[in-house]
Amino acid sequence: MAQRLAKVTLVVVIALATLVIGLPSALSYYDAQAKESLLRVVAKELPPRASHREMTEFMQRHTTTYAFDDKYHHDYAGFVPQTQLDKSLFNRKVQVLLKVNDDQTFREADVRVFYTFL
Repeated sequence: MAQRLAKVTLVVVIALATLVIGLPSALSYYDAQAKESLLRVVAKELPPRASHREMTEFMQRHTTTYAFDDKYHHDYAGFVPQTQLDKSLFNRKVQVLLKVNDDQTFREADVRVFYTFL
């Protein structure tokens, strides 16, 4: 009986350790792949110094919601459509950020991943 309890406890501890180590590692890899993939799309579709119109068209093609902040940060930000997996992964959201120059042409892109847990 005690030997069986020890085996069950060992299995539970190993499963928890795998979950604690494995889940963050898998999510980190998934996020890195999403970021790399989206940055490749931006590089392919938006040349340096792309116009405001070109950036708007890019956001219309690739995001569900987007906005241009011309008051504080001078960038375009939009969220790509969520997959079913994203919804089940703590409501994961991926944001594309297009940073602009003073003349409102494309400067660089960034991708951010958010987990809302709700």
